[in-house]
Amino acid sequence: MGVTPGVAFIAQHLLKLCVPSVLFGFTLKSLSNHGVIIYTLPVWVVVSGSVLLMPTISFFRIVYKDFDNRRQAAKLGARLAPTVPGKCIGNVDILANTRRLWETGYPADWGIAYLAGSDPVINMRMLWSDTIFTAWPEHIKLILATDFNNYEKGERFQQSMSSVLGMGVFNADGDMWKFHRSMTRPFFTRDRISDFDLFDRHASTVFAVIKERMCSGHAIDFQDLMSRFTLDSASEFLFGHCVDSLAAGVPYPYNASYKPVESVTPQAARANQFAAAFSEAQEAISSRERFGWIWPLAEIFEDKTKKPMAIVRAYLDPIIQDAMAKKAAAHTSGSEEKAAEAAHVEEGETLIDHLVNLSSDPAILRDET
Repeated sequence: MGVTPGVAFIAQHLLKLCVPSVLFGFTLKSLSNHGVIIYTLPVWVVVSGSVLLMPTISFFRIVYKDFDNRRQAAKLGARLAPTVPGKCIGNVDILANTRRLWETGYPADWGIAYLAGSDPVINMRMLWSDTIFTAWPEHIKLILATDFNNYEKGERFQQSMSSVLGMGVFNADGDMWKFHRSMTRPFFTRDRISDFDLFDRHASTVFAVIKERMCSGHAIDFQDLMSRFTLDSASEFLFGHCVDSLAAGVPYPYNASYKPVESVTPQAARANQFAAAFSEAQEAISSRERFGWIWPLAEIFEDKTKKPMAIVRAYLDPIIQDAMAKKAAAHTSGSEEKAAEAAHVEEGETLIDHLVNLSSDPAILRDET
């Protein structure tokens, strides 16, 4: 059993807090005992100074950072994003409210609540950490396209996402991002993603599921349905193996008076398990971002991505191993020239088939998928 994110976080920050404070206390006491300090310091003064050392340093660090941000903005002729005024210290009330809206409403409810004013850019500054949100199209274009290299994900984001995304293209920066991008880019050409036959087939399944459920007089969870459609389409397009979560049956409303008993095949049970695990893993890392830099404190007793990702990897690892075995067989049968054409994607080749021609590292292949 490994160390949970919460335990690691607490241990790391205890060291940062305790070591300087203890050294400061010993230094004061030693200086007092050796007469360097004229007056003998009482124990309570030494203890109080040691305890207040790190909070005092943190306070002045926050004040200086605010001053430096204003100074740098003035140099550039820019203005800082307006900070949302909270009622509690560190905007803890805003953090609690965003959590509440996330758990009880729709994903964008918190954003609508705070971005409803005239300014499309806000700094929620939760727990003294700048957390800037924008709803201005030009900003989004700048971040995602025209000035993409200037907006890195950063160490904190990568740490919170790594247990699900690894260090693949969705979680890398700089040269590492370029490396992963170069691996996957040839597969996502216009000709490949505009082949709608696969998507039409899964869309027809969606319509059939909706029709069947509507005829039975029950409501349908459209978000769950779209999630299954995306999962089936993407898994077949990328891996050549469809999860078949749509065929496994969609859930009935929790308050349905009558739920017909349906026989669940092993394949359907596995598909539902994978779909639920994949959704749970995504929710876990999304939740981490809404806690900000203190997210490990919500995972003191367990890593909330560990169990769902074990299910996801149990599904993906055999696919990766099968692709690697095919590559090995191609080499032994004298097809090295074909395998060496890494930049060229053959007709009918999946993303996994393409990636194994570029790398045989299971960790890299897992991160890319």
